[in-house]
Amino acid sequence: MKQQFLISVFALSLTLIPSVFAVSATPSATPKISTASATTKKIEDLKDRLATKVAELRQTSRRAIYGTVKSTSITSFVVETATKDVKIELMDEIKVIQYLKGKRTILTSDDIAKGDLVAVFGEHDATLDLLKANIVVIQTPNPERISGTVITRNDQEFTLTIMTPRSQTYTVDIEKATITLAWDRQKKEIGKFGFSKIIAGDTVHVVGFPVPKKEQRISAGRIIDLGNLATPAEQAIRSTPTPTEKLASPSASPSKK
Repeated sequence: MKQQFLISVFALSLTLIPSVFAVSATPSATPKISTASATTKKIEDLKDRLATKVAELRQTSRRAIYGTVKSTSITSFVVETATKDVKIELMDEIKVIQYLKGKRTILTSDDIAKGDLVAVFGEHDATLDLLKANIVVIQTPNPERISGTVITRNDQEFTLTIMTPRSQTYTVDIEKATITLAWDRQKKEIGKFGFSKIIAGDTVHVVGFPVPKKEQRISAGRIIDLGNLATPAEQAIRSTPTPTEKLASPSASPSKK
């Protein structure tokens, strides 16, 4: 009897083993299906991102421009190039550089001013027709030097009109930062001077920078007044009235006689 019972238990166990394996095999198949689905989704997302990036690259391109700052605002400025005006958008990571006295100086976008000569590097957006600036280099123009005789002095506009030995006329703008010096003949040295002390007939040497879009006009950085270099005879000739001036003078008028 006992032997028959053991045979029955063994037969029952044989019938249960396949079902146990079947039940345990079912959960292991589920992760395989979900893993394949996740991989497919990642591939599709990557394709979408690549397609978006390609579209952006088609609309933008790297570009560099050179010109004069025409106007400025908080978020942008306009550069006048040789062909057209270009709007420049100020990016958050923008770098502004200028070489001052031979040293590379880091500035900010607030230092960009109207009239500056700049080189701008960035991404050009063809759709919006603007340049997203990454780097702005403010150019230091080459100084210009002129020497000549003072013709007139304008105290309201703070300008001098100078005639060079080649009969070229220049307008010189006196700025707040302009350094004015003069040659002292008695002490034989150069000392500080004032704009109001410069008079017509003085010979001056000017070092400055050309004013954008204005011919023969200089913004003075330094002026040295050498005084009136004409000889006494030349000064007498210059001070002698011409015949026209004599006729026009009150003493020469017939009515006064």
